[in-house]
Amino acid sequence: MSPKPGDRAGRPPPGSRGPPLRRPLTGAAGPRHPLLWWGVLVVHVHVHVVPDQVEAFRAATVANARESVREPGIARFDVLQQEGDATRFVLVEVYRDEAAPARHKETAHYQTWRDAVAPMMASPRTSVRFANTFPADDAW
Repeated sequence: MSPKPGDRAGRPPPGSRGPPLRRPLTGAAGPRHPLLWWGVLVVHVHVHVVPDQVEAFRAATVANARESVREPGIARFDVLQQEGDATRFVLVEVYRDEAAPARHKETAHYQTWRDAVAPMMASPRTSVRFANTFPADDAW
């Protein structure tokens, strides 16, 4: 199907029901969810740090984030600290493709961060994966 004039570079027309279909999310166990389609992946990593390690954790995490945003597969890498409880952080990682998280975990800066912050954790970190809805994938 050839593009039509004014098709807005493959984006859906105004008032349509959303982006064009993309390939389904897949993993080692098969499709993750039949209604989700792969595009930009957003991961929220929740971290609870031992109180006397907050400053060291913040410094190590910001250093990792500075290097992470240089990776071609990472669109954003935000470090957020909770108001009212300085020991809680959320890392917002925005990946451009399905393979980017695995590539990120192979980098020296990630491995250095992982090893440095492991003893700083008050509890194991957890993560939640999100399929992007808005803004459009190409806006990241």
